[in-house]
Amino acid sequence: MKTTIIILLIFISSLAISQSNNYRPQLRLSPHIGIGWGIPPFIDGTNSNLVLKSNPFKNFINGEITTSTATNKQIYKMTNTIGIDANYLISKKWSVNLGVNRAMHINLLSDPDPIRVSNTTEYTTWIYAYKYKSYLVGVRYNHYDKFFQCNIHYAGIAKEAIESNNGAGGGIITNGNGLNNTIISRKENTFIISPEYGITGVSSFDLPMEISVGLHIPTSIFSKEQVIFIRNGSNTGTNFLNFTQAAVWLRVRIPILVCSRNPKTPKPKIVKKPIPQKTVEYDGEKVATGEKIILKSLQFEQAKDILSSNAMIELDKVEQLMQQSSTMIIEIIGHTSDEGDRNSNIELSLKRAKSCKEYLLKKGIKSNRIKVRGMGPDASISRTDKSLNRRVEMQIIRM
Repeated sequence: MKTTIIILLIFISSLAISQSNNYRPQLRLSPHIGIGWGIPPFIDGTNSNLVLKSNPFKNFINGEITTSTATNKQIYKMTNTIGIDANYLISKKWSVNLGVNRAMHINLLSDPDPIRVSNTTEYTTWIYAYKYKSYLVGVRYNHYDKFFQCNIHYAGIAKEAIESNNGAGGGIITNGNGLNNTIISRKENTFIISPEYGITGVSSFDLPMEISVGLHIPTSIFSKEQVIFIRNGSNTGTNFLNFTQAAVWLRVRIPILVCSRNPKTPKPKIVKKPIPQKTVEYDGEKVATGEKIILKSLQFEQAKDILSSNAMIELDKVEQLMQQSSTMIIEIIGHTSDEGDRNSNIELSLKRAKSCKEYLLKKGIKSNRIKVRGMGPDASISRTDKSLNRRVEMQIIRM
């Protein structure tokens, strides 16, 4: 028993660790209780004039019986089941079941030839009752407030017969009359298939509750018994009884949520709204922050950094633009053609940019509003007209 419980706990723990996070895993424990209708044993009385008769709708005891020790025993019992299931959600609709179940079956068989053993006692019915414990594993499908599940029970042998202290089952013999019951064979273990259909809801006590109807479909006969009718001390007929754990059950469960783990949902992507860019107009063109514009009239002679009169007119336009916005910061970028040494050209392009800055400083523009850079021949725009490469560009860094 302890080993079985440990195995169940390890199995449940492994499920909890191994699941992915695209749903919400849950582990629920569901104690349950139910009543049922036990299927009577198969009776073979072909070699007897007396055959026990079963009533499948009468599977309860309410009264007094005499045990094998000839003592009276008050009993109030019926076919019932009790147990607890562990249900683990493995997807949005599917889950697995593990559990322990205990069931008691009661079969009442009518005697075709009732016998009076005393002035006050007459035997008309014989009781065959047994208990067994089972361990189950199965799957469950959930659909809104309804569910279907199918479990497989691993069941042990019958543990106790109600009317017999020594567990022999069957009948008793009093004054040479009654039944002589003998166990022919009994399986140590059996398997039971148990489909079940139910609905979920909330009880009047605000507790979650499930009501279901299910079957116990045994895969084999677990007990074979021989019953001999005794009348006045003589054998008057023999029946063979084949018992199974077949039954129809009505169960009530109260699911208890043990743990629930929220899935890891991806963080929502924050889409930054584009900040509308400011634009200014320069020489008939709109220029936005970060864009470059070629100062077309600002060109230099080869290998020189002296501003021409046209270059000064172009820089006056830049000065007027910067006067309109006191926060504007620009970068002046000098370029050269690819004639001559590259390093010398980079130095020359920087000098040309500085010449432009010096002119604007004389016009009253502050030094921290103008940055300079020399690119040399590294960003040429024409291969045929090299004069176009000896240019100066302006980039607006901030409005």
